[in-house]
Amino acid sequence: MHSLRFKAQRLRPVLILATAAVLASTAGAQQTTLESRYYRIHSDLDDAATRDYAKRLDAMYREYQKRLAEFEVKSDTKFEVFLFRRQTDYRKFTGNKLPNSAGIFIPGLRALAGYEESQGRGGLRQTLQHEAFHQFAWQAISPNLPIWLDEGLAQVFEEGVWTGNQFLLGQVPPSRIRDLKADLNAGRFTDFKTFLGLTREQFQARMRNESAGRSMYNQAWAMTHFLVFATDEKDRPRFRTRLMGWLRDMHAGQDAQTAFAGNFSSNVDGFEDRFKEWIATLQPTPLGVYSDRMSKLADLVRLFKDEGRSFDSPDALRAHLSRGIFHLTQLRDGQTYTLDENALTYLCDLSNQPWPADRLKFEQRRGPLPDIVLKSPESATIRIRFYTLGKEIDHDIVFE
Repeated sequence: MHSLRFKAQRLRPVLILATAAVLASTAGAQQTTLESRYYRIHSDLDDAATRDYAKRLDAMYREYQKRLAEFEVKSDTKFEVFLFRRQTDYRKFTGNKLPNSAGIFIPGLRALAGYEESQGRGGLRQTLQHEAFHQFAWQAISPNLPIWLDEGLAQVFEEGVWTGNQFLLGQVPPSRIRDLKADLNAGRFTDFKTFLGLTREQFQARMRNESAGRSMYNQAWAMTHFLVFATDEKDRPRFRTRLMGWLRDMHAGQDAQTAFAGNFSSNVDGFEDRFKEWIATLQPTPLGVYSDRMSKLADLVRLFKDEGRSFDSPDALRAHLSRGIFHLTQLRDGQTYTLDENALTYLCDLSNQPWPADRLKFEQRRGPLPDIVLKSPESATIRIRFYTLGKEIDHDIVFE
């Protein structure tokens, strides 16, 4: 068996910082300022990258407006965004208060910040989708949302796929289900009564442990996804109307716990039982599977490139993989894990049949490696683009 190591998806403790004293010496170090429809973006990235992030932020803002139409930001003041190339500059900007974070929203300044180094362009886009929700919700809904709901909703938007014309929400990556079920089996799942009552301080305190923090975030995502996307026997949203009522009551100033009982019930144990029944049936979405496989395929091609091997087509890569048994390994919480699936899986459809040449191909372009392009029958075309980030080759995933 051959093992190849790829970078693990890093924990994204995108927490809301309570203090506003973070702008001091670094704000003046920003090289450019760009104003989009809803944001004022300060960036030391190149102009093309900054404009791309600006376009994505505006599109995400419009998605917030569409999904939460009865709530609106009652201000003409644009939100501030600070984008950094290097993690050290981001840490300096935030006073190094959250050294492991990928992004942050600072309520007192109506500002969010993030960096590109180590998480790459795709990671920063997801971080901004997440953080920008905190920014919108704080202003439009309530600054006092329960921490688990605030983080859970932000992750629902974080997982959204931008096709260039619209966001496709409700995506369920295979990693979400794998991690959630592992947490349930290992007893890392927090009972609903405790979880619903966690204060922001208690939630953040648990984040000091990376493994516990990941479990907390995954549970917050799953509970919120349940409220938004679970359906009844007629395939209608089961809890979405109640969720909107809960948000409406908190917007009006009602206490979160009282408003929850009024819109759902005080039978929290029964609510938890329904959730666990739903989790047992939850499956990854097709786009979630394709995105996961394409990203791992990109890591595979990059790792072979590091070993001095390159391939001009998926068939050539498939032929090489067929000569042995290849698995990717992942570094997580200080330990190395070997992923179960054979690397050949990344070249297959949902039925684990090899993609034909007209569906999956490599396209030459200017860059360290050819683009990988998947024209899937169920969803948008997925394109992997490789670029150089520092001394390393990284990849970006684009939906067309």
